[in-house]
Amino acid sequence: MPDFPVDVADEFRECFYVGGRWVRAGAGRRVTLVSPSTERDVLTLPLADSTEVERAVAAARAAFDTGPWPRMPASDRAAHLKRLAEEVRGRLPLLAKLWTAQVGAPIGFAEGLVHAGESRFDYYAGLVEDYAFTERRPTRRGHARVLREPVGVAALVAPWNATFNIFAHKVAAALGAGCAVVLKSPVESPLDALVIAECAEAAGLPPGVVNVITADALESARLVGSPAVDKISFTGSVPTGRRIAEAAARRMVRTTLELGGKSAAILLDDVDLSTAVPALMPFVMPFSGQICFSQTRVLAPRHRLAEVEEALLAAVRSLTVGDPWERTTDVGPVLNERQYRRVLDYVETGRAEGARLLTGGGRSAGFERGHYIDPTVFTGVTPGMTVAREEIFGPVVTIQAYTDIDDAVRLADSTDFGLSGSVFGADAERAFEVAARVRTGHLAVNGFEISPNVPFGGRKLSGHGREGGPEGLEGFLETKAVFMPGS
Repeated sequence: MPDFPVDVADEFRECFYVGGRWVRAGAGRRVTLVSPSTERDVLTLPLADSTEVERAVAAARAAFDTGPWPRMPASDRAAHLKRLAEEVRGRLPLLAKLWTAQVGAPIGFAEGLVHAGESRFDYYAGLVEDYAFTERRPTRRGHARVLREPVGVAALVAPWNATFNIFAHKVAAALGAGCAVVLKSPVESPLDALVIAECAEAAGLPPGVVNVITADALESARLVGSPAVDKISFTGSVPTGRRIAEAAARRMVRTTLELGGKSAAILLDDVDLSTAVPALMPFVMPFSGQICFSQTRVLAPRHRLAEVEEALLAAVRSLTVGDPWERTTDVGPVLNERQYRRVLDYVETGRAEGARLLTGGGRSAGFERGHYIDPTVFTGVTPGMTVAREEIFGPVVTIQAYTDIDDAVRLADSTDFGLSGSVFGADAERAFEVAARVRTGHLAVNGFEISPNVPFGGRKLSGHGREGGPEGLEGFLETKAVFMPGS
């Protein structure tokens, strides 16, 4: 198999998509993609310079200020979104392969999850058709017309771990609202957004409505700091999110920030482990734990701790570590050498702070090359330990014991994050009552699900704002009230 076993268009290799055209990048810096499984250089692509960032923003600005997109009837935008969804649907196999080729997601995992991204375009096409962009409310003098208008030019920034799906969340809602967008691709996975650009072109979206560049941290800062940008939607790390929030606050620019998590799965005292553990496992360390909503902390009743340890240990040891292109692989490599060292440093910290290692904790046997880490389980973990508080973003899960429900909720809330979580128990309504007490943005009972019509987002350091559902559309809208005489 070649190092980069995906045939990508020539335009993707040398161009950005700006103003409705494939524009050849200048002779500036480039980024080299490195295979997570072989550690070999596989592809070299251009990085935008300051001029190219400014051109992309200017194209979006012109499309919003003078183009038809924000002014056309919502039903027409919905029709465009439906065509865009069809174009995306035809490229799902390509998008799955790109996920594997660029960042090492197991191909079976990728093929299953790209459909979640596709569903966003269909959902927002349907929502926009019926959404009340104008509402009448009675007043003393007559009535008011409440208008929900597109916020303007939106800078959309996605991370490397699930680039297409995260962009789909943002793009579908922003376009449905009537915004013009600039997609800033991550340097580790720059190809996904170019596929979206190809889909937008094929669907006949007006020029400048969708623009795509790949940029590093310096030029990304130039994008989000541009005075021509009205909205920033960012998914990524807490430090970068803070910098964006500070820059946005200076201009009062609207932001949506999703900054990661340290989510807890609470196993109630009446839980049936024979059903709960299989339901939980796909979300404990999906994509080697490199997913923001991973359920990385398992909270177990103290009197059932040994039972939970045994069940979780057996499940984790049954995972197949291997080549991400093999369909039997459950756990592939982590992204790169930096990520590999970071995860193993956390493992050593866990040991040093007194956590007990049940399995894993080092390089996977049989892999001389590639960033492979054995699935790792810690028990004897207490709330103050680093592995219980910080997002590791690797195949590491911890087990913590609790004494009663109040203690379980306290432990679930004992980190600075509040993105996701889950509760497992024999009585779903009792589990719901526990879930309702946890200070996090998204939870599930006796399973896990992400749906396009349901809001997703976090609290505390996990960020603010929501993506998905009507809430996701409203994140790209401004509200205006016009008072009118008469009824």
